This record gives sequence, structure tokens and C-alpha cells, in this order.
Amino acid sequence: MDCKTLNPKNNYYMYPILTFVLCLSSLVLLGRTGAFMRTSIGELWFLSLHTLFEFVSILFSFAIFTLVFYIYKQNSNLRYLMLASVFFICGFLDIFHTLSYKGMPDFFAANGASIPTLYWVAARFIMAAGFLWAVFIKPDKKTGISRWIVLAISLSVSFLLFYLVTYNSDILPRVYIEGQGLTPLKIQAEYAIIAMQTLAVALSIREFKQTGSRASILFATALIINIFSELCFTLYISVFDMYNFSGHIFKIIAYSIMFNILFIHNIRLPYERLEKADVLLKRHAGTLEQEVENAKLKLMETNRQLYKDIKYAREIQQSMLPERKLDYPGMEFYTALVPCENLSGDFYNVFRIDEENVGFYLVDVSGHGISSAIITIFTDRTILTNKLDTYKQQLLLSPSKVLADLYQLYNNSRFPDEMYLLIFYGVYNSRTREFTYSSAGLNTHPIVMSGGKVHTLVSDDTFPICKMGDYIQPAYTDNKLQLKPGDRILMYSDGLVEAVNREGAAFSTQRLMSILEGSSQLTAQDLYYEIYDRFSCFVLDKELEDDVTVMLVNTL
Repeated sequence: MDCKTLNPKNNYYMYPILTFVLCLSSLVLLGRTGAFMRTSIGELWFLSLHTLFEFVSILFSFAIFTLVFYIYKQNSNLRYLMLASVFFICGFLDIFHTLSYKGMPDFFAANGASIPTLYWVAARFIMAAGFLWAVFIKPDKKTGISRWIVLAISLSVSFLLFYLVTYNSDILPRVYIEGQGLTPLKIQAEYAIIAMQTLAVALSIREFKQTGSRASILFATALIINIFSELCFTLYISVFDMYNFSGHIFKIIAYSIMFNILFIHNIRLPYERLEKADVLLKRHAGTLEQEVENAKLKLMETNRQLYKDIKYAREIQQSMLPERKLDYPGMEFYTALVPCENLSGDFYNVFRIDEENVGFYLVDVSGHGISSAIITIFTDRTILTNKLDTYKQQLLLSPSKVLADLYQLYNNSRFPDEMYLLIFYGVYNSRTREFTYSSAGLNTHPIVMSGGKVHTLVSDDTFPICKMGDYIQPAYTDNKLQLKPGDRILMYSDGLVEAVNREGAAFSTQRLMSILEGSSQLTAQDLYYEIYDRFSCFVLDKELEDDVTVMLVNTL
């Protein structure tokens, strides 16, 4: 057998080849259905799916931008900075495209088919040009450009295009005519976009041939899917027909692969390097002392890079947490998270749902480290995605529905079966002072301080978010509590009460209750620091075995 066929590098060429064949076959088969692809699936259904698909791609865009923005200070990679700017601009344009789509409520101007199509063309043209420009940049090219300058330029371009398309669309060429479909200019623009992406595919494959970088061939694969997405958008007549629908599906798949390249793949890479270095060390054990020394040096470098990457991941996770002191109408929050490792399996967030309601939650994921941290990000993005969807925003007002939705999505994910998460979610209405809450197995009960009395909140039918959807469908319930000005709620993870000191004694729930009962006269801020200081003095320099999270809610 030819040795060349055994080279794993050659197998990677199958990714773009198979992707092209599958996409082409799908498009041909769909085209052979005839009138079906011209069939409208209904305005209401299409708007719901369109909004969902677009905001998933928007989340991917801003997730990629956030990742690159926060690690840019350390790597100064010009190509990644270019891609971050492209995704940032396209994310904003996709928001405007979604909000101005025909059938959506009027936001900035009367919605129709022309304006969102203009946004779409602008976003796709910028993305295609950005991708093409990026592949001309060497993968390891460094730059001294300030990330804030790039952010300012990206914002300026986004708002300039928003102003032109929304308020001056009459001076722009028409790309869609109601009842007739796409104009020749729009179709020609799509073909120009396809041409740029095709050239980017060729350059990415050439780069893979030169460097062997798996990211290059995966990027080419994502671009091929994106090209077929653009082809779909040259064929539709009605903005609600199946070609338009299919184009959005191709787009979501392409974005997910790009997200995989820039985020998940980059997290796994240090571990792969560490494994290779370990294999190399064992292979050369017992050989010349110099070889062993060289292997040790390589292993040390790999470990250094691994810890550096974990540090970046920690900074990203910490940047997603809200401020320690937050003020909202009728309430204030004091929060803290102390991870036992670089990455935490605990997480919390506070966010405004509407003018009257504020939602907040505390989540505790099994285990520690990178896998648990990724699940905390999944939880946060899953809950906050509802804010971006006009039709699902009301879901946030019902904690039981939020937990049921999270349970369903978690079971549809590919997370390991042995992992699970515990979460307490609540909503406070500043007008009625009603607190609505539900728990998915959080193994600590929130504590209520009211009128000098201290008691715990107990939720019925609590069940963790885990991979048991094939056997159990838990019935989460909404519990309600009427609060008064000055009432306080303390939420915490089990890492607080289970932490031990040098003598092996636990901080304990009893000790926490005693602190709260003896501190009823303190202000909320002083009470927060009293808990924090008493805990710090208790554990001193003893290493924590679990993450510690504290959230104190004070009603005004």
C-alpha cells in the first residue's frame, strides 16, 4: 500500500469534499421537490423560526467576538482580530435584519421585505470580504493595534450602515420587490459574495497544505456550507418560502463550525499537546540523558501553555459575571464567587426582564474545571437567549418554565451523562413586591430575613438538570413569597457551609444562621461583608475543596 495514503493529513481533505457533496445533494433534492420549495410555511411559524435561527447566529457572532477581544491582549493575533471585527459588525447587522423583518413589530421604521434584505446583503458582503482578507493574513501574524480602536471602528461601521439602511434606504439600490422577488442586483451581489468565499476556500485549503493546520481545513468546510446558504438566498421569491428557510439552516451550521474552530478547538489544543509530550517522554525513557532532558523541557513548555490557556478561560468566565454590587428599582444585590480552582463550576447572574421584574439565579455544576465551566456558560446563554426572543421573553417570568426548558435543552445536548447541574431561579416584581422562585435540586435552601426573623425557603418537587429525560419529566413548580421593604434573601452554594478549617470543622449551616440572627441590625452591605469576613477568618489559608458563591438580595 502506498505510504502516502496512510498520512492522516490526507484524510482531512475529505471534510470539504464530503461537505460539498452533501450540500450539493441536499440542494438538488430540495430543488426537485418543485413547488414545495416555493411554499410559504406561514408567517407566524416562519417569524418564530427565523428569529430563533438569527439570534443563535447572533450569539455565535458575539461569543466569537468576546473570546477574541479578551484574549487579544495576550496573543495580539491580527487574523483573529480581523475575524472578531467581522463577526461583531455582522452580529449587529443581523440584529437589525431580524428586528426589521417583514411581519415583525415596527421598531425603527416601518418593516417590510426591502430593508431586512439590504441588511442581509450588507452583512454577508462584509463577512465574505472579511473572510477573504483574513486568509491573506498569516496565521501567526502579530499586531500592535489597540482592540478598543477596532471596537470603535466596528461600532461606527455598524451604526453608519444602520442609519443608511433604516432612514435612507431610498438612496440605496433596490434588492427586493414585493410580489416579484429578488432584483438582479441582489442576485448578482450574492454571486459576488459566493465568489469571494470560494476564493477564501481555495486559499484556506492551500494554507492547510502548507501548514497542516486542522483549523484551516475546518474553516474551508464552514465556508463551503456558507456558500450553499448564499445560493439558497438567490432562489427565493417570498421571504417566507422554504429556500429562505433552508438558507438560514445552512448559515447556523456554518457558524457552529466557526465557533468550534475559534473556541472549543482552541481549548482542546493544549490538552492534545500535553498528551503528545507525555507519549514522547515515555518513548524516550531510558535513552540518552540529553533526550530525556529535551523531552522534559518540551513538557514544561506544554504545561506552561496549558496553564496560560486556562488562565485566559478563567478571565473569560469571570468577565461574564455581573458586578459584585448591583442596584435595581426596589432592590440591590451583593454577590461573590470564590473558585476552588482556576475555573469554577458555580455561576450566577442578575438581569432585568422588563420594567417591573428582575430575574436572578445561582447554578452549581457537578465537578470542577473546564468541563463544569463550559456547562455554566451553556446555562447562562440558554437562559439569557430568551431575552432576545420577543416570543419567549415572557418565559423568564415563570421560574418553573425556565427550569423545564433548561432541562429539555440539556437532555438534547451532548454533555456527558454523568454530569448534572443544580440551580435556583427567582423573579422579583418591584411593583407588587412578590418573589416567585423554583429550584432544580439546589442542595442549599435560600434564607429569608424578615422582621428580625430568619427562616429557610423550601421548594417542592426539586429535581436536578441531568440526562434523565428519557425516564423522568420533572414537574417544576412556581413558589411565591410576599416581601416587605427591608426583607433580605441569602442564596449560597454548598461550598460555603461545607468549607472546613485547619481542625477539620465545617463552617456549617448552623454557624451561618447564627451570624444572620445576630446581624439583623446591620445594613445589607455590612451584613454581606460580615458573612464574607467571618468565612475568611474561619478557613484562613485552608485550601477550598469546592467553589463558594454568595448572593445577598435586599429589598428597598
